[in-house]
Amino acid sequence: MTLLKQVLKIALLGLVALPNIVWSQKAADLKRVGEKHFANERWADAAEALKRYQEEKPGDLSVLAKLGICYYRLNQPQTALQYFEFVLQRNPRTPDADVHYYYARTLHGLGEYERAIVAYKGFLRVTPEKHALRANVLDNLRRCVSGLKTPISPDVILVENLGDRVNSTGDEFAPLPSVNFPDRLYFSAARENTTGGLRNDEGYEDAEKGRWRSDMFFTQRTPAGWNYATLLGDLLNTPRNEVALDFTNDGRVLYFFRGFTLYSGEILTDTAGKAAVENHPLQSPMLPEEGDTGLFFATDSLLLFASRRPGGQGGLDLYYTFRADTGWAEARNFGAPINSPYDETTPFLARDGRTLYFSSNRTESIGGLDVFRSIFDPAKQTWSDPVNIGPPINSPGDDAFFRLSADGQRAFFASDRFDSYGQRDLFEAFFKQAREEQLTQRALFTQPIAGQAAPTGSATVQEVALPVLYYQSDADILKEANRRALQEVARLAREYPDARVLVRVHTDPSGAAKFDLYQGIKRAEIVAKGLIEHGVSARRITLQSFGAAYPVALNALPDGRPTPEGQQLNRRIEIGLANVWEPLPLRLTLQPRPTPPGLEAYGGALLAERSAGLTFRVEMLSARQVVTDDALGMFSDLVIESEAESGSYRYCAGLVHTYAEALTLQRELKAAGFPDPIIWAYVDGVRLSRSEAAGLSSQYPELAPYVRQ
Repeated sequence: MTLLKQVLKIALLGLVALPNIVWSQKAADLKRVGEKHFANERWADAAEALKRYQEEKPGDLSVLAKLGICYYRLNQPQTALQYFEFVLQRNPRTPDADVHYYYARTLHGLGEYERAIVAYKGFLRVTPEKHALRANVLDNLRRCVSGLKTPISPDVILVENLGDRVNSTGDEFAPLPSVNFPDRLYFSAARENTTGGLRNDEGYEDAEKGRWRSDMFFTQRTPAGWNYATLLGDLLNTPRNEVALDFTNDGRVLYFFRGFTLYSGEILTDTAGKAAVENHPLQSPMLPEEGDTGLFFATDSLLLFASRRPGGQGGLDLYYTFRADTGWAEARNFGAPINSPYDETTPFLARDGRTLYFSSNRTESIGGLDVFRSIFDPAKQTWSDPVNIGPPINSPGDDAFFRLSADGQRAFFASDRFDSYGQRDLFEAFFKQAREEQLTQRALFTQPIAGQAAPTGSATVQEVALPVLYYQSDADILKEANRRALQEVARLAREYPDARVLVRVHTDPSGAAKFDLYQGIKRAEIVAKGLIEHGVSARRITLQSFGAAYPVALNALPDGRPTPEGQQLNRRIEIGLANVWEPLPLRLTLQPRPTPPGLEAYGGALLAERSAGLTFRVEMLSARQVVTDDALGMFSDLVIESEAESGSYRYCAGLVHTYAEALTLQRELKAAGFPDPIIWAYVDGVRLSRSEAAGLSSQYPELAPYVRQ
């Protein structure tokens, strides 16, 4: 390397100042280097070289225009405007279409819609009818009009950038709230020092024209804010692009994309953290190798995505598919009004099963991609016209990957708005009140409701008889006959993925009630294991043990002689499905064995009658082992409840129909030495969370004091 080249290299790094004569001799080299970086979209490098050239050779309008574009790309709009305005002042009718276009885009990005409209019209005046950007400019004019008309959302308190510990000058996108850790956020980013480095679309290292490969990261919220981003794992991140997409099976299965480009690759699974061991491809109608994108699992059995496949409305359209016993059904287009001739992507379905969020660049947006909301009407079987949710979540930039937090109080999304650190950044929106659609759980839009025809042509109400499971000992709970019954329950649970599965275990008296109760909940766990093996998510399974309190047959005759046949009938397990929000399109009946004449008891019917509608119980304590406190025997209607695989057992007493009665029982439990008894509400035997109770308080006014407690 010559001394002159060495000095020029040092000068380009800003380490020394060169004599003017050297700058003059090498100004052409600076321009050539700057324009090369510009062509390769190395905006910071291009700006540095072109600015140094401008200092040496001032007044070159083509260079000043490129500097304006560089600063536009670097999210420095005010600096960009200075360059564009200088060029346009010197030559208002410059034929350089890029000056007019990026001047308008800068004003548009700043939310100066009226000035942007004027600037876009300036572009139209100087460009021919067949210019490649004219259609986009005409659409942007309409988007500016939308920007002037779209109100600020009254539901949002604040939108905040996640900060420089998470975001960078690179590209952060696809935020994915953790299922099991409420303060953890997964995301993907293509930025400096990612695993793949700088590579071209063929996957080869290319320091000149390559782009950073994307890796998967996570960040943790602390009292001081979001912490530094951490790579998800060396075995998951490779030299290709990886993008974390979604979780299923209660957060135990991660679906992620891997490909040489972000538009073609495959979707793989990582099961229970077994990275690079069980990365099986997703077998579904979604075809990422053909450009399908935006995967979202509404439930383990309902998949939403975006695709450009033929037969759509135009651009990217939203599709859905659901999994049945025979596999995934053929993907269905959402149709109008969800889809339009423009792009619809990154869908998110709230927990109510009928509130759909997605991003679209239709002309009702205020910039590029905006977040829209549409609501499904189950009575009419139609979607409402999508509504722009407005600023501050939406901006004149691209706003996508919208996801509500589990509690509905926040949302995460990605945006390339001007107050970003780089390309796209991650943002967090805070709502004044938790979003109701995320707090309620109802039938999915794909499911019919009672009394209406299903959109798929299936019967309105399905008659299903479920056999009662019987056992002699724990060893035969999963015997062949019972396994066949569990398969049928699992099939129904997959068909109705938002229904809860309720497992109720009864027994005959074998000793103290506290031991009968505990053995019952352990038997319920065996049943839950069988259901999970058949594809039912553990989070949907509620377990209850009633001990010997509700017999269906006499355990002994009046003279004290035991009745083995009656005892066998009382060793039973009843399984059902329930949805407190919407009646399932099912008529479920239990098929017990007949009770011999003279041995009839009516405990089962009594429990069904007393559990119907709204009831209350009081949780005495929660434990992880058997509780032997004799104080348990002071109270009636004892039950142990649990969730599958939780390992925690809630001992509850009482089965009352008013909140006042529950308060009285709560005081009695405190007096008996239980320090923190908790009142819980139930509908048809299914426990309600506070948020669920709030959503049902109009239907059950007695829930109002329960919600306020």
